[in-house]
Amino acid sequence: MNGCTATSSVDVDQELNIPTSLLFSLDPPKCNGVLGTLAILQINGGVGPYVYSIDGGNTFFPAQEIGGLEPGSYDLVIQDANGCEVEDIVPVPEPPTPAIALPSSLEILLGENQQLEAVVPPGFPLSLIDQVIWTPLDGLTFAGSTINDLLTPIAMPFVTTEYSVTILTAEGCKAESRTTLRVDRDIDIYAPNVIWPDDPDSDNNAFTLFTRQGSVNQILSLQVYDRWGEQLFVNRNFLPDDPSLGWPGDFKGEPVNPGVFVWWAEVELIDGQKILMKGDVTVVK
Repeated sequence: MNGCTATSSVDVDQELNIPTSLLFSLDPPKCNGVLGTLAILQINGGVGPYVYSIDGGNTFFPAQEIGGLEPGSYDLVIQDANGCEVEDIVPVPEPPTPAIALPSSLEILLGENQQLEAVVPPGFPLSLIDQVIWTPLDGLTFAGSTINDLLTPIAMPFVTTEYSVTILTAEGCKAESRTTLRVDRDIDIYAPNVIWPDDPDSDNNAFTLFTRQGSVNQILSLQVYDRWGEQLFVNRNFLPDDPSLGWPGDFKGEPVNPGVFVWWAEVELIDGQKILMKGDVTVVK
């Protein structure tokens, strides 16, 4: 009040220990409805205690682990005791949902096989598949035990069969698909009706049964008779398609006279079923 003055000074230091970066881990949402969890693993710099926000700093809470996260993008902000902040963007992905697809139907001939390809979406990692279950297993073979092997079996059923495949994840989520593999049981066995024992090209010089490859296990019996019922030839338990195992148009080593002869056969198919066949064959000179 008298106009007298005095002066002094004080040093004000800037707080340099501020949060500069952070490290977190995310356990994303699962396909079974379990929501994601964010855990703060490390904060570089700053003065504790810290508070946390996932809405851009509007709301802070002390929990270092944040659960209940639905898919979306979160603005993570961490604030230290001095009010200094560091932030990062946390993307929470959609949970990968299992899916599987098979053709609605396929068709094979009896004795043929077909690879079944159960296809998962391109974005779904095979590593998430815990089990692959086929029903039924009849007629299925697998190249190995990897997930890819289990998704691509070879099917060789003897009758029309509906196959279903189910994939399961470790969380218990599943997807299923079905296909019908139709089996054409037309055995397609051909019996020549004429043979020429003296055929110089040996293309048609003996009588036997010819089949589609893979459809027949064996000819259990092939017998040839003349018109008076005398048996001229018999062979048992031999493979089809080989004329050298059939009837060369003779009887006791001597050529028969040209004429019509009756044959009878019992054939075992690839599935073990036995069928009887009969007909006639003409021998020409």
